[in-house]
Amino acid sequence: MTQEELQVILEDCRQNRRTAQEKLYRFYYADMFRLAQRYSCDHHVALTIVNDAFLKAFKHIALYRENLGQFKSWLKTIVINTAIDHLRSTKKDIRLVHIDQIQEQGDEDFALQHRWKHEELMRHLQALPTITRTVVNLFAFDGFSHKEIALHLDITETTSRWHLSEARKRLRESLQITSPQKTYKI
Repeated sequence: MTQEELQVILEDCRQNRRTAQEKLYRFYYADMFRLAQRYSCDHHVALTIVNDAFLKAFKHIALYRENLGQFKSWLKTIVINTAIDHLRSTKKDIRLVHIDQIQEQGDEDFALQHRWKHEELMRHLQALPTITRTVVNLFAFDGFSHKEIALHLDITETTSRWHLSEARKRLRESLQITSPQKTYKI
């Protein structure tokens, strides 16, 4: 889709035209669904997150301004926030570990030194507990700081760091038996 085509579709979406909304949904669906799957093991929950995010986007599309950034980035932010909202709504079912002090091995960040197939890494991430997986997604893939993660998930920064540390430990163990393809920094 060219930038001009996108502009026309966005203007039609601002006019609440269903055909334009459907075109936009179909064009961005696959990318947004993959993003939602990073936050949920359940296919149906990921689909719910995507659909809710698109509804929010269509409802607030008048707020999107082209001069402030690309539409895909704006939509991605809505999907991430919708996934966090969904996590908050199911938080009563999640066991959080609150830790006051955490000892980390230096300031260096653990980088997976090997290359992994994207699907294989996602499979390993899906095996992590929900809150731990969410912290990894927000920190490693979406660029949130521990302070931002703590605010979004209503946990402490220390707890966010612990979840990242726990994910690193578990991923080190589980990824040692797989073949390398793509580098991820976690």
